[in-house]
Amino acid sequence: MARHTAERSGARTPASVPSDPTPGSRRALRTTRDHPTEALPLGQVHRAPAAAAAPTRASGATLKAVRAGMLGVVVVSTGAFTLTQVAAEPADPGDVAVAESGTLALRAGDVASRSEIAGRLALEADGARTFTVAVDGEEREITTTAATLAEALDEAGIVLGADDRVSAPISGAVPAGETVEVTRVTSETVTEETVEPFATVEKDDPTLPEGEREVETEGVEGVSTSTFEILRAGDEELSRTLLASVIASVKVDEVVRVGTKAPEPEPTPAPAAAASSAPAPAPAAATYSGDPRALGRELAAARGWGADQFSCLDALWTKESNWNPLAKNPSSGAYGIPQSLPASKMATVGADYLTNPATQITWGLNYIGDRYGTPCAAWSQSQAVNWY
Repeated sequence: MARHTAERSGARTPASVPSDPTPGSRRALRTTRDHPTEALPLGQVHRAPAAAAAPTRASGATLKAVRAGMLGVVVVSTGAFTLTQVAAEPADPGDVAVAESGTLALRAGDVASRSEIAGRLALEADGARTFTVAVDGEEREITTTAATLAEALDEAGIVLGADDRVSAPISGAVPAGETVEVTRVTSETVTEETVEPFATVEKDDPTLPEGEREVETEGVEGVSTSTFEILRAGDEELSRTLLASVIASVKVDEVVRVGTKAPEPEPTPAPAAAASSAPAPAPAAATYSGDPRALGRELAAARGWGADQFSCLDALWTKESNWNPLAKNPSSGAYGIPQSLPASKMATVGADYLTNPATQITWGLNYIGDRYGTPCAAWSQSQAVNWY
C-alpha cells in the first residue's frame, strides 16, 4: 500500500468546529475507507474541500511520479489536489494530469527512487547548474548550487594549486553546460653552467725580435652557475625566475707580446788584404760535415735527453728548417737549423754560426733547455701557436 504524505499546516481549527482531515493523513485514509468516494478515472483529480487547511510548501520534491495502476498521491504546492486509486485500466504512456502548480506525467514502466527524485528536484528548485571539468587526465560532470566556480570545484574535492590555470574565472558564476579545463602547473629548480671563452690580445713589443711571440698573461675562461625556478604546464615552459648566480672564475684574456725589433744586419766581411806575392790562406773549414740530424741526436743524448725527447726535437726542427744549416726565413730572417731570430744570437756559441751545424745545434739546445726545459715542451708550444 502506497504511503501518502503531506505537510500539515500550522493553523489550528477551533475545537467547536470539526475540521476536515488533512489530505494524506491517517485520519483522511480512515475517512476514505469508511466513506469511499466516487471512483474517478485514473488521471483525473479530486478537489479537497475548501475548508481544509492548506499545508505549507514541503522542502524538497513538489512532484512525485507513480507507476500507472498503483495507488499514488500528488502533493502539489498547495496540497489541494489528491489522486485516488481506482480499479481502472492502466493509463497509456502519454496520459497526463495537469495540476494547478505543475504537470504530473504518468509513463508505463517508469521507476524512480524517491530519494533521487527528491534530491534532483531540490537542486533544480535551488537553481543548481551542471558543468564538466577536465582535470588530471579525466572529465567529471558536476551538478552544484555553489555561487562561484571556485566553490563548486572545492565542493567536488578538486584542489587548485597556487599556479594552476583554469579556463574560466574561478571567482565568476558556474558556467552551466560548459567544460572547464584545469591545467596543472609544476615547479622545478634547475642549475645551469655558463662558460665564457677568453680572447687573445696581441700587443707589439719593440724589445723582442721581429716575429717573436711571448705570452705575457695566461688566458682564463669565465665560468658561472645560475639557479632558476621554472614553471611548466606539461612540456611547455611558462616562466623562469633567477634564484641565485655564482661566478666560479672570472674571464681573463690572454695577452701575447709580438716582437717588432728589426733584425740586426749581417756582419760585413773585412776588406780583402792587398795583393801580395804569397797566396791567401784558405778559409777555415767547418768543424762538422756529417749528418746534422745524427749530430743532434748525440748532443741531445749528452744532455740526458733520451729517444722520446729526440723524437720531439726531430719533429720541431724538421718543421723549422728540415735540419738545413743554411735555411733562412724570407719573411722574418730567422736562420739556421733552430731558426734563430736574429741569426747573430748563435754567435754566443761560435763565430761560425752561419755555416757550422754543431754551433747551431748547440745554441738551439741551450735555448730550448733555458726556455722550455725539454724538446717535447718546445714542440707542444710550436704545435699550439706555430712558433717556439
